[in-house]
Amino acid sequence: MTGDQAKREIPAVGLWGFSHCAFCDSWYPWSGGTFDERLARLVNDLVDSGANSFRPHIHWRQVEPLLVADLGTPGEVTGALVEEYATGVNGVDWRRYDRMIDSLVDAGIEPHIVLGAAYDFQVPVLESGDGRTLAVPDNLGRDRYLAHAYLHARAAVRRYRDRVHLWQIENELNVAGETMLFFRWRSGRSWLDRGFLIALVETLARAVREEDPAALTSHNFHTDLRIVPGIYDWRKDVTRWLSFIDVVGVDSYPNYIFGWPSRGRVVGKAVRKAVEVSGGRPVMVLESGYPVRPRYRGFNEARQAEYARYALLSALEAGARGFYYYEMCSPEGYPVEGPWSDRFLQSVEPWWGMVRRDDSRRLAWLAYKKAMEDARVGRD
Repeated sequence: MTGDQAKREIPAVGLWGFSHCAFCDSWYPWSGGTFDERLARLVNDLVDSGANSFRPHIHWRQVEPLLVADLGTPGEVTGALVEEYATGVNGVDWRRYDRMIDSLVDAGIEPHIVLGAAYDFQVPVLESGDGRTLAVPDNLGRDRYLAHAYLHARAAVRRYRDRVHLWQIENELNVAGETMLFFRWRSGRSWLDRGFLIALVETLARAVREEDPAALTSHNFHTDLRIVPGIYDWRKDVTRWLSFIDVVGVDSYPNYIFGWPSRGRVVGKAVRKAVEVSGGRPVMVLESGYPVRPRYRGFNEARQAEYARYALLSALEAGARGFYYYEMCSPEGYPVEGPWSDRFLQSVEPWWGMVRRDDSRRLAWLAYKKAMEDARVGRD
């Protein structure tokens, strides 16, 4: 790779598919299948849906359960250390992600991989057998955290750069403080420090670009559900972070609190705002979804189907180059690892999927499949 290598581009037909956040145990958890069986089902369903892209996370803890190095700053990360980590030694395990990425690529599905997300269920722990001492910035120290995140990110890109060309750096980092305070998905006051957030975005972007200068970086800016209105404007974060990202991502959940009316068309409004501040970079919807429960909040399957179609088409009309629905398959009440809860506002979290727990498909499946087909008309 050379530093002046031309950047890749979003395909002319766009990228249309699904996002997924949690571990692989939330793929069809009711099936009782092995990892490989559930992975094969996932890939087959993606192909059958008409998706040409899939956006999963590489979970840092899955690869590196315990920190394998003792780093103080990103400057201590050497090429030899990256190579050792990337080849999978000393407790580093890439095997499930090897199989997932190979399966996607073999099926013609473009992987758009989330890298370095630091929700509590995703980060390594500091001591064997102690799942409570998390390797988060407040526990490690910010410089040490940046160093370890940099090592992990460089190694991931080095291992997969021949197969993965789109890397999302972190996840909804512009609301990291809110998700720490109100949802408890993150830990520590560092997530409230805008300066630290910028340093983290820069560090992860540098990791990707050093290992694969042609790769595209993205970030998904959360655009609604303002728990503390007026603290910031997500569009300002877009402009602050533009030099680190090649694709501006929008996350929009206008129906997170109430299911009626179905508000899919609101997603297009967020896309238009993003296009205005994107500096000419492509804009994609990296997450948007509509749950089917709880029913007392107005959610149902017919409204999910309406939402799925109009959210994608409104985004397309507003200039989006792609759309990922969150998500194709969700836990449906089964216990899995991740930020799943049935408490208060978060009671929607296990119910985003288009696949029912009896393996049948909801109305939204066909509605979204048709919307993806329409999005590609005239682009093939």
